[in-house]
Amino acid sequence: MKSQVSTEYMIIVSFALMILIPTILYLTNVSQGFSDDNVLTTASNSVEKIGQTADLVYSRGEPAKLTISVSVPANVQEISFTGKTMTWKVKTSSGVSDVYYNSVATLTGDLPTTPGYYDVIVEAMDSKVNITRSA
Repeated sequence: MKSQVSTEYMIIVSFALMILIPTILYLTNVSQGFSDDNVLTTASNSVEKIGQTADLVYSRGEPAKLTISVSVPANVQEISFTGKTMTWKVKTSSGVSDVYYNSVATLTGDLPTTPGYYDVIVEAMDSKVNITRSA
């Protein structure tokens, strides 16, 4: 009789695990997807904000300067300025994604990739716009 109770108990626990493990794996996958979406949305919003501010400052001309606050999300690997394009390389669970903005101005500058909120100075200089972190 004792072995029958033990066997039934093992069957119940096994059945519970068969339901619980796939559910946990599915929820982990969904959670990772939400995390990736959040990081990409934050990066996209920040790139858009910097880009639009750069266009505004450029249209006003030198010595126009604005300071804005932007968020750099986790997993940003690189922020680069090439000609009129600003590109953020963001690592996600499916690989590296490029978030970029094409400006009307030539862009230069240097921004940190460390996650956090930063005050960013966007300044018109000669025929370009310089984008740097506020001191």
